Amino acid sequence: MRRRWQIGAGGIVAFILAAVVCSGQTDSWAPVSFPDPLRFSSLPVSGTEVLAPAAGQWEVSTALGYFNVWQRTWHTARVHQVLGLAGKPLTDGEIKILEQNFPHDQFYHIDLEGWRNDFVVSRGFDGGIAATLRVPWVEIGGPHWDAIAEDFHAKVGLGDMARDLFPRGQSTVYVRGTDGAVERLSGLEGAGIGDVSLSVTGPLGPWLGAEHHWAVAVEAPTGEAGTLRGSGGWDTGVRWFGTWGQGASQFRAGIGYSWLDPAGSWLGVRRDNIWGALLEARAPLGRRVTLRGSARFDSSPLAGFTDSDIGARSFYWTVGILAPVAGGAWVGFDLGENYGSNAEVPDFSLHLQLGLRFPPSH
Repeated sequence: MRRRWQIGAGGIVAFILAAVVCSGQTDSWAPVSFPDPLRFSSLPVSGTEVLAPAAGQWEVSTALGYFNVWQRTWHTARVHQVLGLAGKPLTDGEIKILEQNFPHDQFYHIDLEGWRNDFVVSRGFDGGIAATLRVPWVEIGGPHWDAIAEDFHAKVGLGDMARDLFPRGQSTVYVRGTDGAVERLSGLEGAGIGDVSLSVTGPLGPWLGAEHHWAVAVEAPTGEAGTLRGSGGWDTGVRWFGTWGQGASQFRAGIGYSWLDPAGSWLGVRRDNIWGALLEARAPLGRRVTLRGSARFDSSPLAGFTDSDIGARSFYWTVGILAPVAGGAWVGFDLGENYGSNAEVPDFSLHLQLGLRFPPSH
């Protein structure tokens, strides 16, 4: 695995270095996806919803994101130590002990990693209208890169957050709410298509030095219900985005609200409607490469299920680069982090993106 990671990382670096021989920055925002298994099947706000190629122009991209989630309260580590189970998976027996001894505590334990690959196709129409189709492929249970987080925490002095008490590569979810619990200590692994979304955006005109756009989105229950890949419901959302600046130096802000289908769920738990806010910025890094970053705030679809941090508003940020490749294509690489957030979001994520904008058809 380590050898394959070194080869993959070398390939990414070589591709980026090859990209910088091309002239000029790419004119696409190429937004970074949000690989959060708590939210990504509940239509969170996304910069892809405001992609606006010129009339008659197509934009196609694929965005591969790795996510690693390790979020828990103190309860599971404590009972694991007391029972002398270090290095072994969390068991149903331990959960029952905690439920009996702490009946009023809303404790949780989430240990997940996986991939989400978004295939995105956008088409521009007259009047500044554009439509975007996003098709995700989600894999839960690999590639067993927990050691990356452990090594990073050790180097910066953050500690391992009791990661060493449990085996690497687990796919475990337990969340105790105000009235019931969701428990999946096994069976979460697997791969398949996620919930497919379609969005349409259009201009609202200039105001306060910015160009404003509206967007509406719908997400279909194409992912398998009862898994982290699908909610089983039809979700809809409305968005506003404002963009300041021109060319490679721009700032964009967006806010949105999503109505989540009562027929859908997150692993069997009925979801609350969610809101989100997204900030994105890009600036030239030399003549050819674009430096970019984003920060986002998202409510939780489990806000009504639990009063713990799982139901709290989250904060997540990314930083990375975007470089052009010959023929109107681009490559991007980004790192995501949850530093500054106490709510449930991935501890970190890695993003590789390839895209192509075709000339307008006449």
